[in-house]
Amino acid sequence: DHWTWADSTYPTEEWCTVPFKKPKGRRLSHNQNLYNKYLSKVCIHIEHAFAALKGRSQILHELHLKIWNERDVKVAVYWVMCCIILHNMVICFEEEMVGSIEPSSRWAMEEGSGQQDSDMVVVGEAVGTPGQ
Repeated sequence: DHWTWADSTYPTEEWCTVPFKKPKGRRLSHNQNLYNKYLSKVCIHIEHAFAALKGRSQILHELHLKIWNERDVKVAVYWVMCCIILHNMVICFEEEMVGSIEPSSRWAMEEGSGQQDSDMVVVGEAVGTPGQ
């Protein structure tokens, strides 16, 4: 009973909702264009959230974990969840101290904006520099 939004590189499945693709030689309908527009806005908000999280939690820039089995996946998920919890705690603390301190959200987004989402988890690769 769950689904996710994804970009157009993913297939349309029951669990995966993607933007409408323009058929060859035809146009998208008004409703399809409108749907893609709103989906794009949601994606932008999500990317900003990832950038802020990665900017605040430097460890997420390159989370070097070998993922070979389900237990390894759980470790990576718990690691990221801990960072999310800490990120949300900082936001709550900053909201309570309005006027006393400057919020760090904008700084965190700028720090994380230069990173690629693929930097978060290295799957099946050894830690180290290429060629070692």
